[in-house]
Amino acid sequence: MPSQRQFPGIWLLLCVFAACVPPASARAADSRNTDPRNVDATSFGQRITLGPEWLFSPGDNPAWASPSFDDSRWATVSTQKDLFEYGYHDIPYAWYRMHIHLRPGTRNLMVGLQRTLGSYEVFANGVRIGGYGPFPPGFRFDQLRLAAYSVPDAAVSANGELVLAIRFGFNATGRHGHGTAVPLYNASAVYLFGSSSADREIFYSDSRVRVAFLILTGLSLLTGLVAIALFFALRSHREYLAAAIHMFSWSAYYCVEIGFGYSAATFRGGLLLAFFFGVGNVTLVEFVRLVLGLRRTPWIIALETVFFFAGFSSTLTATPFWPYYFGVAAYSLPTLVADVFLAALLVRAMLVHGPAHEWAPASAQAGMEAKVLLPAVLLVTFGDYWNAFNFINFYLFHFTTTFRALPTVRLADFQVPVLSIGDFFSFITILLFLVLRTVGIARRQALAVSELEAAREVQQQLVPVSLPDPPGFKLNAVYRPAAEVGGDFYQIIEQSDGAFLVVIGDVSGKGLKAAMTSALALGALRALAAENLAPGRLVERLNAEVLRSRSGGFITCLCARITADGSVTLANAGHLPPYRNGKEIVLEPALPLGVAAEAEYDEAFIRLAPGEGLTFLSDGVVEARNAGRELFGFERAAQLSTEPAEKVAEAAQAFGQEDDITILTLKRMALA
Repeated sequence: MPSQRQFPGIWLLLCVFAACVPPASARAADSRNTDPRNVDATSFGQRITLGPEWLFSPGDNPAWASPSFDDSRWATVSTQKDLFEYGYHDIPYAWYRMHIHLRPGTRNLMVGLQRTLGSYEVFANGVRIGGYGPFPPGFRFDQLRLAAYSVPDAAVSANGELVLAIRFGFNATGRHGHGTAVPLYNASAVYLFGSSSADREIFYSDSRVRVAFLILTGLSLLTGLVAIALFFALRSHREYLAAAIHMFSWSAYYCVEIGFGYSAATFRGGLLLAFFFGVGNVTLVEFVRLVLGLRRTPWIIALETVFFFAGFSSTLTATPFWPYYFGVAAYSLPTLVADVFLAALLVRAMLVHGPAHEWAPASAQAGMEAKVLLPAVLLVTFGDYWNAFNFINFYLFHFTTTFRALPTVRLADFQVPVLSIGDFFSFITILLFLVLRTVGIARRQALAVSELEAAREVQQQLVPVSLPDPPGFKLNAVYRPAAEVGGDFYQIIEQSDGAFLVVIGDVSGKGLKAAMTSALALGALRALAAENLAPGRLVERLNAEVLRSRSGGFITCLCARITADGSVTLANAGHLPPYRNGKEIVLEPALPLGVAAEAEYDEAFIRLAPGEGLTFLSDGVVEARNAGRELFGFERAAQLSTEPAEKVAEAAQAFGQEDDITILTLKRMALA
């Protein structure tokens, strides 16, 4: 099975309950008999545990159920050892027998079997009292729950003698490979108890498994619901979706395990477990990858693919045609590699900061979040490597005679595996992580909203609500930002001598930083405009101010000084030249503002006749792209430059806007 990894950290809660209200059967002292030919059960009244020694014979003969059958030549085996250690292997059927001495007149007797492997039939003094599973059992048929069978009072001899015989059909594979299956092993149990305590015995046994799985199902389902709700609220954060699928897969996994408790653990059920197990593993890798902001590289895809099919390889070992050791190795190796891979990514995230690249997190925030996830991953990794080491010892080299699992702590009648602590914390950690991450996202979004509001306020200063009305000229402007806060700006500044300045520009970057850079530039622009400087000199001074501010960005800018007689003086700092009557005005190229202190800005002179106009625009017009990634281009811009600003903006937007669109038109009115 790919799992057998429960998350019994929740046993801690059950242990507290069990310590307070232990059932009567838990307080009963089990009788352990070493001679299966002479088992003393005369003290019967409470639960008696049979074994671990049994009389054993391979084969299948109905006569072996009879109490009169001579089993003196049968071997004695212990459930503490595997049958292959006695030389038995490749057995399809076998019988276990035991001679039990009860008090004469014993009534209301029941036989209980728990954690058996394969199918079976139970006989009491030759009378079949029950059974479980088909014969042959197929690839796998295991009973995990406690099943109780009533012994007819007439089946017990008058002197209290009882021969208990169990016929077993063997699974195809055991824990030492094909043909090494055992029906009773060290965790199996065969009990005698009274019918009056049967319900209590079964309830107590089931509560140790089902209640834990039910609580774990609820915990994983709750975490999954929290994650999916957060994903619907924050669609751009796909780590929530990965966490939701991860937790839902474990919920489904536990539901299958609960089903095993009510029926049987079968090969088909094992395939279903392997599927949910694989989905859980893949989504765990995706969850960590998304949290750390890593790219989905071919290595990660390959690891996820192998990780998904690993569980199926383990399940297929139950079939005689799948190599056992290969199957176990194909399950274990990807698990161990994935453990180290995830731990290494989290450790790296804690140590590496800065821009994201193939193996580094996107920010220091990822490093902080890695510290939350790392302890749980390390605990699970330790447990997986411990089991792998013991697998090599026990199954391959036989350095030890028993599989040494991690220690367990016993409280009342419950055992808490140390390994389960790491598993339990992995659930709790993900739940807490989702809450903490959401709080952090909410804080960052609140900060972003406040910055956006501040940027909007600054933006209102960059783009005038209304335009002045210089005598003899008609002005029109359209501003269409690509985002909520754009980087374009324009200003119309009237001067004391009757002339006016038209300034249009584009700031590198977006958001509050770009808006603040624009605000600083425009503040300097208004101060310089009061000095009635020529456009070339004004742009040079403005360049010095931008450099002095050390904003880290640059600004393209076009400045035009226009007088009442139609004279226009132009100075350009890396911006698009304006259009005159549909033709681009040729200007000397120059660097944008804020790039170099020694930049020079030449001036160009034109004169507008009555009826002529200029069209100023930003690069958002020419850089618009359609669905086929074709640029709007300069040719279309020139053809439309004689149209009203609104029509040019609509054409560029319809073509496919990707950047801010700013258009300002100026026309000299005809003389009256």
